[in-house]
Amino acid sequence: MVNNFFQRVLKIIRRNGLLFVALAALAVLESLTGKPLRRFPAYVDWNTIITLAGLLLITTAIKESGFFYWLAYRISKRIGDERRLALFLIFASAVLSMFLTNDIALFIVVPLTLSLQKISGGDYVKFIVFEAIAVNAGSSLTAVGNPQNIYLWHQWGISFPLFFKEMLPLGLILGFWLYLGARWVFPVRTIHSSTAQPLKVHRPLFWISAVLFVLFIISVELDYDGYFLALLFVYYLLMQRDVIKRADWGLILLFVVIFVDVHLLYRLEAINRFMQSLQLDKAPVVFAAGALLSQVISNVPATILLVNYSAQFKWIAYAVNVGGNGLLIASFANLIALRFVRNHRKYWYFHRYSLLYFFVTAVSVYVLLI
Repeated sequence: MVNNFFQRVLKIIRRNGLLFVALAALAVLESLTGKPLRRFPAYVDWNTIITLAGLLLITTAIKESGFFYWLAYRISKRIGDERRLALFLIFASAVLSMFLTNDIALFIVVPLTLSLQKISGGDYVKFIVFEAIAVNAGSSLTAVGNPQNIYLWHQWGISFPLFFKEMLPLGLILGFWLYLGARWVFPVRTIHSSTAQPLKVHRPLFWISAVLFVLFIISVELDYDGYFLALLFVYYLLMQRDVIKRADWGLILLFVVIFVDVHLLYRLEAINRFMQSLQLDKAPVVFAAGALLSQVISNVPATILLVNYSAQFKWIAYAVNVGGNGLLIASFANLIALRFVRNHRKYWYFHRYSLLYFFVTAVSVYVLLI
């Protein structure tokens, strides 16, 4: 019994390793800033947490319906080549992220990819890593593609089409290297399905959840997402209780802790002195600072921090969108993507490709655009 208990504890630690790291960082930062615990809830962007919680519930329900498995089966029959399949999923990830944001795109594509893995029996970790890179690249093009672009769009004060025009050169560079990288990594190899037919789809659960997905996105736009989240909980609690049980609530807690960590980091006097010492009126400095800061505190906090010290919105946008790739913490989308993966080598795979992509794209953007 003791061994079983320790095995369960170790399983929880492995699954929530980043959460424990974030909690340790919180303890250190709290001791350095002296901020009381009662203030911590005010440091969290609860709108983001509510949106993530709603998406988590709905996509878990769709996954439990068996729809992703059925769709994966159909795709595997039509696209039997590993490279073509990878390019299809990467392209889908990039396009969806332009309009649904990078986080939502991953909630759709990654469960589909995991279903493909069950059907073919292969290791699809590399697929998910490239999907994370793809949503960071694709979302850079539009003003609503990711949280940092939404924030910069309002600060910049330009139209939606003009934002797209300004970001197009960056998007072309990111897309070019993403395409070449995918062709290099994924071989032309036949994919064999390990099952004769797809599992039965729970159609009522799928269609109701699909409608709820659309309504939830609308509720987010209208600022009624908090009320809608409550309705989601009530519905799934009464009709499909397993959805609530199987949702990855550790991911939500991780984001809550990260928000507190970042806010406490801003409170350090050394950070303010360092930012003021930089020449953030110059494009090369802004680009380098934004790209590197994104690797340390992620690109959304880096954006907010830089806007307080510089009005070079275009170069900030280039920097933080390039900086979304690289280290795992560079973008919240990276955390979401790998949270779905159960492979113990997932961090190695991710950093092997994402860091190389970050280096190549950062150098290319600096040489060609800055």
